[in-house]
Amino acid sequence: MTATEKKERGFELVRHPMIIVVAVAVGVAVGQLAPKLGLALQPFGRLYLNLLVMCIIPLLFTAIISSLGQIVAQHGLGKRLLVIFVVFAVGLITAATIGTLAGWLTGIGSELRTSRDLGNLLLATESTSGGSQVVGGGEDGEVEAFAELFSGNSERPGASATEAAEARASQQGFLAYLRQLIPRNLGRAIQEENYLGVLFFSILMGVALGYAPAEGRRSAINILETFFDALLRIINWIIFLLPLGLICIIAGEVGRGGLAFVPVLAKLILVCVATTVAAMAIFAFIIWLVVRRPMREVLKSLRGPITVAFATASSMASIPAAMIALKRELGVAEENVKLLLPLGVMINPMGSALFFSLAAIFAVQLHSQAPTIYEVDTLLMIVVGSALAGVAAMGLPATGALNMLALILGPLGVPPEVGIIALLAVTPIVDPLFTIVNVLGNCAATTVLDRRLEAQDAATLAAEAV
Repeated sequence: MTATEKKERGFELVRHPMIIVVAVAVGVAVGQLAPKLGLALQPFGRLYLNLLVMCIIPLLFTAIISSLGQIVAQHGLGKRLLVIFVVFAVGLITAATIGTLAGWLTGIGSELRTSRDLGNLLLATESTSGGSQVVGGGEDGEVEAFAELFSGNSERPGASATEAAEARASQQGFLAYLRQLIPRNLGRAIQEENYLGVLFFSILMGVALGYAPAEGRRSAINILETFFDALLRIINWIIFLLPLGLICIIAGEVGRGGLAFVPVLAKLILVCVATTVAAMAIFAFIIWLVVRRPMREVLKSLRGPITVAFATASSMASIPAAMIALKRELGVAEENVKLLLPLGVMINPMGSALFFSLAAIFAVQLHSQAPTIYEVDTLLMIVVGSALAGVAAMGLPATGALNMLALILGPLGVPPEVGIIALLAVTPIVDPLFTIVNVLGNCAATTVLDRRLEAQDAATLAAEAV
């Protein structure tokens, strides 16, 4: 067995499902049985995540600039750009529709509107998060007030100020997105890990490189591709530590928050799990349909990006493993993988759209009656709002991303704060699943676009021959 084969075998071993299951079980056990040890391991989990993330920005630069430069030089933009964004838009709307229908059909939040257990959990979450007091009075009174708030009948102190803040957030949501997209200072965008700003600059640079003189363009692209290959090699080395990193990450999360919220919000968690698994199956089926390989081979190829997405709950950290799977194992054209996958993860976050649609339905049902099938306008507002909120929330931390619910719920007259507090409790356990949906969804979009662009190029060549 050659050295290269040994390395590949070792890489496959650390991604084996049983290794990952054991690592997850060990992390949960340590965090639950020995919370202090779990908290002590948490910094090491963050260090491992930093190792994965440190290569993301240079990977974005090298992948997008080199691939887009080649595409623009060979084909121009024109219809290719239109096809890309149509596929992305369809993916976002599809994910948001799946989440809206799943939440509506299961009544994801209806049964919790008068739950005292949920009231206690919300109070505990609010007090430990350092947030402002939502309702006043003694503990029993507070729980009752939460129940009233679910039905929309209470007049809580400071309601007008809260509603004004929500209105401002909804008005500034798109402007905040544009501020992330167009950074004033590229160095500062890199320092602050503003991936949208880096993406925007990389796209501009890639287009400009495509129109540069041929000789200089070839040299620049060769240098960028060499750096890209080196970055993938570094990330492969880091993946060998994945089981240990996974133990530290999960032990820290469980040790910090425990699992007390699981029985109270069990239905919300189960619906999230079932919906994300269904979405994963749909995207895996699309990939199988396009690449025309045995399903077992497709699933084996996708094991790497799924594992990294689950371990890190970071779509960005999963990009390298997904690139390797699509390019080396599923035969997708390298120039399309290097452009479409990072671009899709940034502006086509299907997992986020799915999450926001479920979260919006949950908040609507928690606060008032569930919309009926005849309220098509409400359901459509949730679908479209969830797709937009998913894009606008890219690059924001979990708490900031959840505040984007105001973009969806504001027009519906539903206060988002109670839903946000409840969702903060379950985010650590379901976020990895939505990350997997985001990664698999963009793998599916990349394979579809690769086949579509290939057909478009063939048609163009045939027309030129005639």
